[in-house]
Amino acid sequence: MAQSQRPSPAIPPIAFQRPACPRCEASMMLVSIEPESPGVDLHRYQCAVCNYVLTTLAAYEDPLHSKALGRWLQGDLHPPK
Repeated sequence: MAQSQRPSPAIPPIAFQRPACPRCEASMMLVSIEPESPGVDLHRYQCAVCNYVLTTLAAYEDPLHSKALGRWLQGDLHPPK
């Protein structure tokens, strides 16, 4: 049976870790990432030991609509001379 969680705030990719299986505590494998809605992806993890499937929602910020893009475009990006 799959378990679902609410979207978490945007977390830098370095902070992502494979979750432990709720049944047997083994490390789970990421099997799929599917778009759920704008800014949210559906992550499915499967346990290699007991085949339990865990479904979580992961929030992210669209890079094309981020404040950082505006600052980058106003920064050192210039046309060739």
